[in-house]
Amino acid sequence: REACRHPRSSPRSKLLGTAMAAAHGGTMRSSDGLLATIQVLASDLDGTLLNPDHKPGPGTFEAIAAFQAAGGIFAVCTGRDKGSARGVLKGLDIDKLPGVYMNGTIVQGLGGAPLQSVTLHDKLVKEVVEWGRSNRGDASILFVDGDEHYVMDRSDEYALFMHKHLLDPDPLQVEGGWSGTSPKIPGHVNLMRVICSPEKMDIVKPQVQRLVAGQASYAQSLPTTIDIMAPNTNKATGLNVLLKSMGLSEAQTAAVGDSENDLEMLQSVKVACAMGNAMQTTKAVAHFILPKNTDEVPGVVSLLRQLTNALSARSAKPAAKDIQVEDIQVAKKIRVACFGGGGWGTPVARMVAQSLLRDQKFDQELLLWVNDEIIEGAMLTEIINTTHENPKYMPGLRLPRNLRAVSDAAEAARGADLLIFVERQDVMRRILVEIASCVKSTATAVIMSKDMVEITADKLKFGCQVVSEALKIPAAVLMGGTLAADVAAGHFAEATLGCHSTETASILLDIFNKPNFSVTALPSMLAVELFAVLKSIVALASGISDGVGFGFNTKAAIARLGAVEISKFAVHFYPAHTIAPALHEACGWTDLIVSSFGNSRNRRWAEAFAKDPSRSDQAIAVDSVDGRVPTGIRTIKDIAAFIKSQRVEMEFPFISKVYRIISRKDPPMSLTQMAVPRVRISDALKVTILGSGNWGTAIARIVATNVAKLPDFQKTVNMWVHEEEIDGRKLTDIINLDHENVKYLKGCALPDNLVAVPDAVEAVKGAHVLIFVLPHQFLHRLLDTISNSVAPGTMAVSLIKGHLVVTDGGKRLKTGTQVIAERLRLSKCAVLNGANVADDIASGNFAEATLGCSEERSASLLASLFNSESFSVRTTQDVFGVELFGGLNNVVALAAGFSDGLGLAENTKAAVLRRGLLEMSLLIRIIFPSSMPETAHESCGIADLLTTCYSGRNWRCAKAFAKDPSRSWEDIEAELLKGQKLQGPSCCMDVQTLIDSRNLREDFPLLTAIHGAVTKRISPQDVFTTNGFQA
Repeated sequence: REACRHPRSSPRSKLLGTAMAAAHGGTMRSSDGLLATIQVLASDLDGTLLNPDHKPGPGTFEAIAAFQAAGGIFAVCTGRDKGSARGVLKGLDIDKLPGVYMNGTIVQGLGGAPLQSVTLHDKLVKEVVEWGRSNRGDASILFVDGDEHYVMDRSDEYALFMHKHLLDPDPLQVEGGWSGTSPKIPGHVNLMRVICSPEKMDIVKPQVQRLVAGQASYAQSLPTTIDIMAPNTNKATGLNVLLKSMGLSEAQTAAVGDSENDLEMLQSVKVACAMGNAMQTTKAVAHFILPKNTDEVPGVVSLLRQLTNALSARSAKPAAKDIQVEDIQVAKKIRVACFGGGGWGTPVARMVAQSLLRDQKFDQELLLWVNDEIIEGAMLTEIINTTHENPKYMPGLRLPRNLRAVSDAAEAARGADLLIFVERQDVMRRILVEIASCVKSTATAVIMSKDMVEITADKLKFGCQVVSEALKIPAAVLMGGTLAADVAAGHFAEATLGCHSTETASILLDIFNKPNFSVTALPSMLAVELFAVLKSIVALASGISDGVGFGFNTKAAIARLGAVEISKFAVHFYPAHTIAPALHEACGWTDLIVSSFGNSRNRRWAEAFAKDPSRSDQAIAVDSVDGRVPTGIRTIKDIAAFIKSQRVEMEFPFISKVYRIISRKDPPMSLTQMAVPRVRISDALKVTILGSGNWGTAIARIVATNVAKLPDFQKTVNMWVHEEEIDGRKLTDIINLDHENVKYLKGCALPDNLVAVPDAVEAVKGAHVLIFVLPHQFLHRLLDTISNSVAPGTMAVSLIKGHLVVTDGGKRLKTGTQVIAERLRLSKCAVLNGANVADDIASGNFAEATLGCSEERSASLLASLFNSESFSVRTTQDVFGVELFGGLNNVVALAAGFSDGLGLAENTKAAVLRRGLLEMSLLIRIIFPSSMPETAHESCGIADLLTTCYSGRNWRCAKAFAKDPSRSWEDIEAELLKGQKLQGPSCCMDVQTLIDSRNLREDFPLLTAIHGAVTKRISPQDVFTTNGFQA
């Protein structure tokens, strides 16, 4: 069963709704009373009301009759014509039932009253006929005139279509067929249906799109069909005609569907429901996910029963308390205007327009100011208003009927209560001048552009300040991890609203908060905008890293260093603002991850730049993005100039280095030459490495190289190796003679002073420093072996991730460092964790790690062992924080792997990572209250999270599991890791025991859902649906 979730739910709250379970008569629970306001249910047929055999599920007609008896209105909204619908709904009197047919072309009211019949222009019909002649091998065409059907070419595809959909069994073939020179064209054509095999749809659909552009609407209703209808015709517009005829509105309507063809309808009503068998894009816009149409109690039946219960309960209340939605009168409607019709402005306007239709407190019309231009002989505003599509900046994205494009900014602003700005800085300056004299004094501006920073008299002004001063009205900001294409496609994304006024914030949340677009509010506009703007600098650095070819370790380290420095920038220059919380919201980590690891324009441009810095900024933009130089270029130059004016360049080495590279003063390869700290070196000691796998060999290489240069350490480093034979030779002999670990780190030369020892007791003899770097599954056996051979006072450091010993039903916990110290009778054990992929480190790519050690002297000594030009080590006394992040990151990496295995969008994955970081931090504070919150910002926290979630072994195995959940983890481990061990699933079990023993499932919904998927109680997809990530 798939879970239902309401968009206003907090990710940490209980699940508000569940799948309508057949065992409970198909009921759906909702804590906010959404269904109590519903009077009308609009239902799609194929894939929704009808099962794969094109028959209603059991109990359908009875549920419809009960809903009608309770006072509800049931309406069919289908791509079928009425005759076809009559054939599959023989238990209903279709001729008297209100309905929307042929995707809004024909609308029938109560009692069967005809309300609308729209026909296509003869010119278009003729053009489609001509196209059909030329594409006989790919498609057939069906013409529908009311209940009459005409078909060009009775092909196999058409015969299959007729069989499946029970249309007119003997349609009239167009006279002359495909070969005639002047075939008879049917008159009064309501709809044309292009029919082809699913394999040919990718060829046929773009041709149909070009053919009907500017003349008609189109929608792919099935894998085999494309419906061509009159302009502005779809299920949503037809439903609006029907509702108006009954004196009702979309605010009193629920709709249910399963396909792309249902999107406008679902997005126009108050309660949108998607079938469990629906497309992912349809589920993404739904408030509730219902059971499938093949379940024992089908989704529509379950929904009808719940709506009937809600209607009955409402009518049972005393009359004085029975307040109907239509009785509520709003004295003044809130008017909204948007400014910006580009790649981001268009999906924003679409989202806003859909919300205005759903909520009665808003004026339904949305004016969208567009920087007008000529597209193929027509003005862009005209094209948008006639085709409801922006063909230049967001082709294929259908816009709601209540959106009207205008080219006069003053016209859009006049009388608006909310002005939403989604334009770049140079255009915004002109808009502000044009509308300054006509903006209402009571209006509020909402800034969604991330490039509004200005430098004036050595001071920075952010967009919220610029707009507020220019228009003399308050300004809010809305920013986050929002790649425009992903948002337009309906993939889950999240954003942060910065707004002083709680009343205004509530109104804006009503507009923007949706099932697939989660918004949280903070009181500081500047904090939200500051992180959203400065993250473009980090995205540039990440792109440079990609272009140079640095590995994931380096990129994660760069992203972390950038995040720390922009936080420092915020605190340094804006101490009075509530800065810290913003970093942990969508405007912080989510936006930074999406921009740095996703398909952002800044990252793509910088990647291309790093490959060939000799080209101009504009030339790089033409090849890598859309021809416009990304906003981050101007941002880094402005911020660097500001830092220079304040004489604090040395305080911000990251920003200064990115600026010098982008300005072509330093080469891209120099990006990492800012991060190596100085460490002190202490007394000479003998070092032993315990472990020789992929990571163990890589770290042994660094340690052996370092001790050869440091007079305070013995030159020889022992490395304990679990002996095995490779091509007839002992692995220890190969390492000692060929200086290569051919099994676990093939191709990487090892220092001569690194000695492989097969006997663990011999390896630790006389050692002063023990470095544990082996799979946790083998740790306890090793400790038993060496416990009597370790000298008192020996220092130990663990590089083992995810080792937790949970006892007493989860009430007691021992970490790996505690186990090592206890079993070896040592006073303590340090820990080293971070963004470390062994192959990248062995290749010399820059990486960093965090050393957790409670004693300063020991921390300095151990840091000197690991620190190098390409491996930067920072120290902290928070041993448990460093250690637990190392293990918990492996659990969140499983969710990241599920996301990529399911093909979810970057926005969604970034949101999951941010939520994971928050849950990990909370769990660590609960278990070890003395842990330090800032540890999350170290390499062991966010940087390691990024590395493991984009390239680690847990991510890789979880990605494979998501593609085939029937496989066992052991099978996947054996296939993909080739002898290495998978730590995420076992750590996940321990973590869940800790959570359950404290009754904290409500506080850790993501970690709990990951555990459910790992144990196969739920599917990988359910990890996202149960946490509000409507995928």
